[in-house]
Amino acid sequence: MELTNDIMHPKVALTKNTELISGTHILYLYSNWDKYWDNILSFVTAGLKLQHQVILLESSDMLAEMRKRLFIRGFGQEQIESIVFVDHRLFYGAHQSFDMETVLKTLKNSIQHYVEKGLPTRVWSHVFWHKDACCEKELKLYEQKADAILKPLNAFTVCSYNADEISASLSMGLMKGHSHVMTDDELAASMYYKSELKTPSLFIEDRLQEKVRHYKHLINEMPDAVFFVSDYQIVYGNHAAAKMLKCETGDLSNVSAWTIFCEEYHDVIRQRVKKLQLKEKLSLVEMKMKTYEGDILDVEIGVFPFSLDIEKDSTAILIIRSIQERKAHQQLTIKTEKLSLAGQLAASIAHEVRNPLTSIKGFIKLAREDVMQDAYYTIIEEEIDRIETIASELLVLGKPMSVEVDVCDVGKMLRDVCILLQSQAVMRKIDIQFHSAEPGCFIRCNAGQVKQVFINIIKNATEAMEDGGIIRASVRPDGETVQVIIEDEGKGMPEHILQKLGEPFYSTKEDGTGLGLMVCFNIVEQYGGTIRIESIVDEGTVFTIQLPAESS
Repeated sequence: MELTNDIMHPKVALTKNTELISGTHILYLYSNWDKYWDNILSFVTAGLKLQHQVILLESSDMLAEMRKRLFIRGFGQEQIESIVFVDHRLFYGAHQSFDMETVLKTLKNSIQHYVEKGLPTRVWSHVFWHKDACCEKELKLYEQKADAILKPLNAFTVCSYNADEISASLSMGLMKGHSHVMTDDELAASMYYKSELKTPSLFIEDRLQEKVRHYKHLINEMPDAVFFVSDYQIVYGNHAAAKMLKCETGDLSNVSAWTIFCEEYHDVIRQRVKKLQLKEKLSLVEMKMKTYEGDILDVEIGVFPFSLDIEKDSTAILIIRSIQERKAHQQLTIKTEKLSLAGQLAASIAHEVRNPLTSIKGFIKLAREDVMQDAYYTIIEEEIDRIETIASELLVLGKPMSVEVDVCDVGKMLRDVCILLQSQAVMRKIDIQFHSAEPGCFIRCNAGQVKQVFINIIKNATEAMEDGGIIRASVRPDGETVQVIIEDEGKGMPEHILQKLGEPFYSTKEDGTGLGLMVCFNIVEQYGGTIRIESIVDEGTVFTIQLPAESS
């Protein structure tokens, strides 16, 4: 199997791919420590099973843990002792000025010793470097010289670097000295490796060159970043693109899309390319990009085919706009909405908490007089639970917005929000009724964000019901999704207003900004869901939130 055009999972590449095992030089940019462990163990265990000589340049703590994990996997003491363990700090850091030639000579002698014995050799090197001892320019040159040494020895070598400590320009420089590039979940041929660099089709085909020249001036004057991408390689970027990535315009040629887009969006990119090839119209999508200085940007991306015959020409145009300010504004809006809601709830919650406290005090008095009945203890527990739920939900409103995502029970979240808002609703003569058709409806989300959606919609419903009534909130499974339905008996809205809901600064309330509902739409879309609104004037409104279901 050839790897030049394939993307493989590291576990496959490190254990079963004969092309790699027979000798190659891999750059590993890791970001997840657990996956790092998975990959290094795959590399080592495969080497032991194939009776290769395994050399590990790692930290002393790592080496001790490695021995323990190999023993658990069933390897004997003799096999484990056959591994050559070297402290990478000593190997790379002993020379404070990073004496490149000395390190290279030691590396060559270490591997050549086993090669001369006829042993296939695999080396895993966690490169230890710091800017005080070694500049980026020296590091790039070191890896290219190391590659020249390793190539005739046919050693299977992995050089690992922490992706968070490596700038985009350094990572591209390191790729020139490695035949393959690996992340925690993918391994592919390096597009920058010496003479093996493949020239993208945009520069091969004259007609595409002519189109680029024709539109180049216009593209460069555009305020948004514009990229031409062919076979996942950026072949041209305008001035705004260079400014966004904090580099020179010339540095954008032949940059891999995998380098500038954060790893969690790689699958999304592949899926969108497939849709583009099927001539489907693509909507705007939000992603995260990495600048040459290592900063992470929130961006909105539009993709368009460069040619009418997209099946034969894989070149596409990306128009990218930074949404950093919009994201920051949304977070500020969410925080403001929370604080505003907390202020409105303060009086009603004080009243709501006082009632159960009065009951509890009465029951305690009965207990002192020794006339307490067992049933009263159950009531006390229920009242305390109610106070605790209200207090917990109120605290959520004051917490900073978290970005942690987990599997959450939608029914429980909606029920807790209903309990929190019931006290305010009672003051408007409104009853919030919660119903769950089936317990255990789970979704993957950030609980605080989704609760904010429920709070905003129910709060809007209470404000629309001037004469009181009932708000019905329910959760039910619907195939591979979960439906949340919030129905009110308010004054309803005509069709022309429904079409504008969710637009910033459009509101049916005199003092409203419209930002609260816009935030709701954005949060739900972020998790792959939708919000549908149905309304009849003078009868009420129904919000249906549909979110992808997740197994518990």
